[in-house]
Amino acid sequence: MKRKYAFLLALLMLLPSCAAEPEETTADTSAAADTAVSEPETEKLYLDNLPEELNFGGSNFNMLIREEKVNDTISEEMIGEIVNDAIAERTLMLEDRFDIEFGLVPLPFDAGTWTNTIAASVQAADGAYDVVLPDYWWGIELGGYFMDLNQISHFDFDREYWCAGWNENTEFYGKLYTAVGDWSLDLIGNTMGIYFNKTIIEEAQLANPYDLVKSGDWYHDTFFEMAESVVTDLNGDGKYSLANDRMGVSYQLHGGRGFLYCYGVEFGKRDANGGWTLDYYDERFVDIYNTVFDMHNKSKGVSYSFGDAFIPMFASGKELFLVSTFYAARGSELRDMEDDFGIVPYPKYDEKQADYLSYNLGTSYMAITKSALNPEMSAAVMEALSAANHKTVIPVLYEDALKDKYSRDPVTAEMLDIMQSRIRFDFAYVHEASLANVANKYFDAISANQPVASTHRSIEKIAKRCLENLLETYREME
Repeated sequence: MKRKYAFLLALLMLLPSCAAEPEETTADTSAAADTAVSEPETEKLYLDNLPEELNFGGSNFNMLIREEKVNDTISEEMIGEIVNDAIAERTLMLEDRFDIEFGLVPLPFDAGTWTNTIAASVQAADGAYDVVLPDYWWGIELGGYFMDLNQISHFDFDREYWCAGWNENTEFYGKLYTAVGDWSLDLIGNTMGIYFNKTIIEEAQLANPYDLVKSGDWYHDTFFEMAESVVTDLNGDGKYSLANDRMGVSYQLHGGRGFLYCYGVEFGKRDANGGWTLDYYDERFVDIYNTVFDMHNKSKGVSYSFGDAFIPMFASGKELFLVSTFYAARGSELRDMEDDFGIVPYPKYDEKQADYLSYNLGTSYMAITKSALNPEMSAAVMEALSAANHKTVIPVLYEDALKDKYSRDPVTAEMLDIMQSRIRFDFAYVHEASLANVANKYFDAISANQPVASTHRSIEKIAKRCLENLLETYREME
């Protein structure tokens, strides 16, 4: 009740006072009846198109969630931190809008615990959870615990706050059991981009990556030539290392994998029956593999590591490009960076690639269990949550991470919009645990200096056998 009064009070404070006496006027109003006066347009209160009359009568809305993700999902306390407070304001708004009370049930980061918890709830039909938010790579969706989201009212998966790059790659035979949208801050936070040092760009008189992206000319060859052009042996020892010299580009494991996905490799392709095939090994795939192979193994200006050790080196001004997540911008190293930096999406592979693509190293998905008491409520709240985050929370996340770079540079906002709107989760990547990790083994082979033909021979048979088992599992689901 206190939250409701606080919310209403906040709204009243935003309204003009009604107590002031009207000012006297001597203006002639005789023509008022003959003059059409158009009402000023007002901004729509909610981004979604849910019915205004939805009310769930004080219901609890229980979410099974990872312990580490609680504060990024639901907060009800203002603490003076702008992202938290934006989430708290949104939480209060949704609770009052639908007359619900959010309840979080946190679980540790453990696949077995999650699987057992969800299975027990479904078997007992206890209605304990209105939505569950597991990690994608645990494979819990294969247990048959979830409802087909396409059959539940209130979802509108064509809207901009749902991730088409996930939903289009996880639908089987017309059924969608999991979905990803802007309710998850990991959707943008774990998206990889290319950071660039503006000072080095200007000193080397290179093309501005922002301009290249906007003109559609941000290609691998351009990106790689720029990276190679700035490599400098600063200590004169004839060797190149990030510790002692200026390098062109650095990335870790996920950043390297992202090149294959963002250059247009599609491991999974939908067949005519609504299932999937692993029909990717062709001339273009080999070409992309070899291009990334050469960049990774034959360039003097590329630095690679399994961790994020390169972020401080980029912050010190010793490299032109850094491939990392958007969350890296919230770290102290880039916040304190002396040189100015920008961020752009991965380049396109070549002129044949129509759009820039983004790679996300992982996120939670949303699912509604078969034991949920009110699936329509589950759908409405998650629809509204995704829409509200898109409208209010994510812009604040941008602002917090990039400070003046976001608020003063409209191009930065444009780049982030491109990155967020083009996230694509490849079918084989989403189901890597069930497909012998086929999607990730190719970059792992590149980093191990393995040629493409022998790599493919070692993967092909087992991956297709796993695919048949996966498809059979989905065919048998009710």
